[in-house]
Amino acid sequence: MILISPSEPIALRQALEAANNPLCEEKGADILAPTGKGLLGIQRKEAPSDFLASLQDGRLARELPLLHQGVDFSILLLEGTFNYDTDGRLQIGGRPTRYNRQSIKNILRSVFYTHGIVVERSKDLSETPDVVRGLIDYLSHEHTSLIKRPKLEVVWGKPTYIQQQCYFYQGIPGVGVVLARSLANIFANPAALIDASLTDLKALPQIGRQRSTRISEFLHGEVIK
Repeated sequence: MILISPSEPIALRQALEAANNPLCEEKGADILAPTGKGLLGIQRKEAPSDFLASLQDGRLARELPLLHQGVDFSILLLEGTFNYDTDGRLQIGGRPTRYNRQSIKNILRSVFYTHGIVVERSKDLSETPDVVRGLIDYLSHEHTSLIKRPKLEVVWGKPTYIQQQCYFYQGIPGVGVVLARSLANIFANPAALIDASLTDLKALPQIGRQRSTRISEFLHGEVIK
């Protein structure tokens, strides 16, 4: 069940089907939600007015440490848009403030680099429930896109032999798309690459000593000293 601070808008509570609970504020959050990987805590700030007000009156400085310590996944959700004039000065109600584009960027960087809290965005209150549900869903599943190779895909028909060969070579640590193509032009098939000695690999100008050693160790299952 999603928990929400009693001070949050009724429309948000209803959209999330959340239950009012003061525990949220104790943890520096406006919204608490269990996920498959741990407790998610979200501090929601309307941008820019409420965000700047909480920055100036010290609320944000009190809330962020509580949020970071109280949950497994901490999020600062900025709801709205920062509007700047032609001089890069942040505006509220058509009037410039003392903040500019760079100072806002640095403040948000500090949220992450000082407190370890990720900054998320929603365009307005109506979009916030979707952002919250999206975060809950994301943290309830494993994501391996950045640690696994994508499947071999081609535009037309079946992949050619050379495409299959390049795909195989990209599975070797340290071999990217460009080097895979070069290897495919030099070695007629994967067996020829496996049969190549470390000296043969080092002789290839586009590989280099360290990468050739990594490739050889991977192909032969042994550490080269």
